[in-house]
Amino acid sequence: MRPCLFITFCFVSVFASAQTLLTVTPSNQPPYDPNALIDHFFTGAGIDVLNVEFAGKPEAVGFFSGGSNAAGVERGLILTTGSAASDGTQQGAEETGSVFASTNNGSTAVSNALQMLSTGPLYDVLYYKITFRPSSDSIRFRYVFASEEYPEYACTYFNDIFGFFLSGPKPGGGEQYNDFNIALVPNTNLPVAINNVHPFNEVTADCFPTNVQYYIDNNTSSNQPVYDGLTTPFIAEAAVVPCETYEMTIALADVGDGVFDTGVFLEGNSFGGAIDIQASFNPGENVIPENAIGDTIDIALTDIPASALPLTITIGGEAENGVDYLAVDPVYTISTADTMLHVVFQPIPDSLLEGLETIVVNVSGPGCLARQFTLFIADPDSSMLQGNIYEYALVGGTAHLDAIPTTFSGQERTFSNTNYYQIEPVDALIASPVTVDLPYSNLGTVKAVKSVCMNIEHTWLDDLDVFLIAPDERFVELTSNNGGNGDNYTGTCFSPEATLPINYPGPFAPASAAPFTGEFQVEGKWTDILNTPVNGTWKLGLVDENAGFIGGLINWNITFSMSAVGNFKYLWSTGDTTQTIDVNAPGTYTVDVSNAVSHFVRTFIVSDAVNSVDEQNTNAASLLVWPNPARDQVNLSWDKNLTVQNIQVFDRFGRVVMEENTLASSQSHTMRTTGLSVGTYFIVLKTASGTITRKLTKEK
Repeated sequence: MRPCLFITFCFVSVFASAQTLLTVTPSNQPPYDPNALIDHFFTGAGIDVLNVEFAGKPEAVGFFSGGSNAAGVERGLILTTGSAASDGTQQGAEETGSVFASTNNGSTAVSNALQMLSTGPLYDVLYYKITFRPSSDSIRFRYVFASEEYPEYACTYFNDIFGFFLSGPKPGGGEQYNDFNIALVPNTNLPVAINNVHPFNEVTADCFPTNVQYYIDNNTSSNQPVYDGLTTPFIAEAAVVPCETYEMTIALADVGDGVFDTGVFLEGNSFGGAIDIQASFNPGENVIPENAIGDTIDIALTDIPASALPLTITIGGEAENGVDYLAVDPVYTISTADTMLHVVFQPIPDSLLEGLETIVVNVSGPGCLARQFTLFIADPDSSMLQGNIYEYALVGGTAHLDAIPTTFSGQERTFSNTNYYQIEPVDALIASPVTVDLPYSNLGTVKAVKSVCMNIEHTWLDDLDVFLIAPDERFVELTSNNGGNGDNYTGTCFSPEATLPINYPGPFAPASAAPFTGEFQVEGKWTDILNTPVNGTWKLGLVDENAGFIGGLINWNITFSMSAVGNFKYLWSTGDTTQTIDVNAPGTYTVDVSNAVSHFVRTFIVSDAVNSVDEQNTNAASLLVWPNPARDQVNLSWDKNLTVQNIQVFDRFGRVVMEENTLASSQSHTMRTTGLSVGTYFIVLKTASGTITRKLTKEK
């Protein structure tokens, strides 16, 4: 142990800012294992990870969020030579600059590449060795270097160091990268280390500032992170050969001794290098109702390297080309770097109930490049099968107009597990599964998850961390360490549409917030599970971090909102932008329904027919309706002097749900009512002299 330069450096503060924003979860806490950190939170588009090897102490790495103010990057991975998060005995990155983090974590890992750059022996080494294939001709990521060695150990033997070492073929052939370090101080060839970025150090003779423009002082401050100094965000990048196999090693170590911790913040999902291939629609907007007009979709291909050309675009999927939609070319060839492909998928209406049929646009190149864009053709709602004009009537002075784009619009599906799960042992992930089966493949929009609701009994909620885990094992953090010594989560729901944070007022919700009945924002990001497979096993994962209080999961459910699929926009002639509107005057109303790939117009003619009953008219009074309430059928009869032309049945919203014609000579008619739901309806007879209305009750 080196001696203290200033006595204040040897004290560890037990106090941290009450307004902590940066939070860190170590990778020894499930489900944040070291490999999951790379798979879910570091790699981005254009990187195909083949293998991940971690060496070091799991508690030295972790997931961080809320880091924008503290470190200049919002979320991602943190690598440390000590402890990533505070654990009661060791100080983690989420503490403030006035706190001292110094942990010899005893790692026995060895990095020869890092040792070659170092000025002394290495301690507390950790590294990730990642084998990957890039789809583009370059790779890059953003990071911030920070250390407790600042500022007093600049220009000394204690020169903690970070490296990003690349091995694999160089562009142009010939020489290869061999542990080539791309973690360099900007505009230099210097590795990222204490002695290469630091301020003036009055403690060490002639220690003048070096690359100080990249240095941020945090010494003894009340700001996060715990480290006394840190750099501005740096970018590491290198030219590569698309589709070749590379190995990279991300390594960090203390130098000279194992104390005075150093950390690196790796920006989430910043490690990538994707070729820019984009579709003109976003996930969730990719539904075309069968009776809509298909809009032009664009596939934009820009800055495509020559080695990736030519590209082949093929049209496939469950929907049949030329049968379910007007025929398009099944194969396109792209030979130039900057191209825009325009395709229109125009559905061909039919009377079949086929659910959601996929149209898959595959983009592939001569190597590993592959992109896939999916659209869906959806059956129209049954109320939309009769064309574009719909008759409604005012019921009690109001008509409820509803523009329903597809058969699934407005539907919800809930999947539940009511088995009791005891939440033990400590620090173990307890998972309660549900099997989801829905008529669409991937979670194209997080709004498709309407809610996740749970009931948990536990007498010390601060101990609990709760996660929603998708079928591909990606997860979103629902709540962690909230509720203090409060009891139970009762009727607690999480939704992408919620406005109240579960940890209100922050950084953690107090005991008085228990039992958290209501709808809340998640603590993580819903986008962490964007594009995950929908069908399969979803799990509610729970971790109890402390012994002494044992609780249990009583039940939970996840509800999917089918109406979110398609992300339809509505514009009524009234100016309203909701799917449904209520009107109180007869007239003609139109609605434009559109998304990024289709559009259609619906016209609603609203009459006051339900209110035009003339009970004083002898012929009108002769109308009999029986049985009423009705079950399987309803019978109608009327006077011979009454000429009935048409019979309509309206629901309580003023919507036509049945319509039948009669012969002019008829004096009776029978209608089958088995298809009507239980409730109140209005039977409207259109006669030569006007309309007659009777109320009808449908029962089981």
